[in-house]
Order: sequence, then structure tokens, then C-alpha cells
Amino acid sequence: MHPKQICSDLEILGSCLVLDGNDLYIENPEKVYPELEAFVQSFKKRIIRYLKGEYSDDEHNVKQTIDKIVNYYMGIDQDINRKIDDWFNHDFESVIKVMKLLVLFWENGWRELKESVSNFESEETDQLSIEIYDRAMTYFKEKKA
Repeated sequence: MHPKQICSDLEILGSCLVLDGNDLYIENPEKVYPELEAFVQSFKKRIIRYLKGEYSDDEHNVKQTIDKIVNYYMGIDQDINRKIDDWFNHDFESVIKVMKLLVLFWENGWRELKESVSNFESEETDQLSIEIYDRAMTYFKEKKA
């Protein structure tokens, strides 16, 4: 989910996300369900980048694609799973890159596999994510042609 949407959803509840340096606070936390607080926490790094003006739509496209790939591997039902399955069956190099990315997330502390990888991203995972995204976009553009 885009950090902009997360911030907007909280504002609707009468609560805002406030940035204080590299810390993130929820104003009026009593208006937010604990599950929503945990959700916000799982996307903390991306939200902070967004609030600092450092999170672009292009970056979001890459991150969202990686989130969908992670969900695919976690067995989460999504409309895109068939397309991902087709892509991986035809692009073994991408499968290897995704496996390496998952290992990097693990090495960065990602242990709760149902949790977003957002807080476990690094320069190395970001670069590999871009490579995977580019390969995916190339595959799907060629497939349409």
C-alpha cells in the first residue's frame, strides 16, 4: 500500500502520522485500532521516506511489485499470481534474483514472514528490487507484443 494512502486512511479516523526526525508518531492514537497501529509500524520506513518527500511514485511501483512477489511466495491469493507464475516459468534468472532478495530481507531481520518487508529494505535490496522490476516489466511488455 502506498504510504500516502496509509496517511490518508489515518486522517479519516481523526489521527495523523507525525514525523519527528526519524521517529514516527500517531496523533490521537486512541482513535486507531491496535491492528492498524501494527500495520503502520510494518511500513514505518516507507512512511518516513514519504513524509520526508523522498518516496517517489516510481519507487512505489518497484516496492509494490516486490510486495506482490513476496505475497505470491507466501501463498497469498492475488489476481496477479497467474501472471507471476507464467513469468517465473519463463524467466529463471528472475527467480534466482527473487530468491537472493528474500535471503537479503532475511539477513536484514525479516522473520515474521506475514509482515511487510518494508522495514528490512536496504540499498542492496533496493538495487536488486529495481533489477527484478525491470525484468518483470520487460517480460510483460514482450508478452503483450
